[in-house]
Amino acid sequence: IVAKVERGSVTDIVEAAGPLQPPPGFDAKLGSLVPGRLATVRVAEGDHVAAGQLLARVDTRPFQDAVAQAEANVAGARAQEENAAAKFSRAQKLFEAGIVARSEVEDAKAQDVSTHAAVSTTRAALSTAKNQLARAELRAPFAGVVAHVFAASGEPMSGDGKPILEIARTQILELRAPLSASSASRVQAEQRAQVIADGLSDHPFEGTVVAVAPVVDPQSGAALVRVRIDNPQGLLKGGAFARARIAVNVHTNVLTIPREALLADGMTSDHESNTPRFAVATVAADGFAHRQSVTVGAMDTRAVEIRSGLTLGDEVIVQGGYALPDGTKVRVAREAASDGGALSLPPTK
Repeated sequence: IVAKVERGSVTDIVEAAGPLQPPPGFDAKLGSLVPGRLATVRVAEGDHVAAGQLLARVDTRPFQDAVAQAEANVAGARAQEENAAAKFSRAQKLFEAGIVARSEVEDAKAQDVSTHAAVSTTRAALSTAKNQLARAELRAPFAGVVAHVFAASGEPMSGDGKPILEIARTQILELRAPLSASSASRVQAEQRAQVIADGLSDHPFEGTVVAVAPVVDPQSGAALVRVRIDNPQGLLKGGAFARARIAVNVHTNVLTIPREALLADGMTSDHESNTPRFAVATVAADGFAHRQSVTVGAMDTRAVEIRSGLTLGDEVIVQGGYALPDGTKVRVAREAASDGGALSLPPTK
């Protein structure tokens, strides 16, 4: 099959590939901040949870005992505080009546201040005990889906925050991918992208570039791009590998050929301009097929911009060019002009 070089428009595409992940702040790993035995895990991967829902609990009995003891200490301190306040009041009255010395009033006042401090101390201890009890329960910080369960009931927890569960909001996902410095310089926020995920090749998703890293990693020479995709039905899965085609520009009124006409085995590089070069198989006026080096510009899924090597109206072989040695005699059986032509070899003698 052959096609003519025509004028048209080509969308300049930058391709990126990487895993799908929740955006920052859209997932949370929950771990125990208190030591103890993991008493229960109430959810499993894939479960939908509501904000504030109890997900797991460390054995709370030691913390309940600590709260009860702290409450008793507060009650005792308050009783001592009330007793000291009464003694201080009596001492003041007796001193005013000339019955006791000033030193007794001062002693009673010191005792009153001391019991006030003791009440504050025991109340702080009670607050700490209640906080520890609350930390023994893991609750969902927001509505989402259980992405991972890292521990099972009965396992000992050290209290260092090691993750037990991961909760994610998957209504929005991001593809995060490294781009070369030259590609990253062409990508900007708000550019549109088409995203294809593994397992959903027949279901492209629309995405938007939300950010490009302002620095290039000196080791890899790449900058990170983030493409955000709406996922209201949950078809996309976090962690899945996906590819994004980012539309960075539209080249209009340029020479174009079908993308299928490019011969990958002809790919070279112009080292002086660092411009990639390709090859195509053309059909000359004398009926012979020739391999022609071309310089290309923008590429999309349909067409390729030709910057040099071909002129308007030249015929290129779209299918079958790989099998033709350079200089092969061919014949094009022409049908409808808009449909190109069918390529055939002349009969051998």
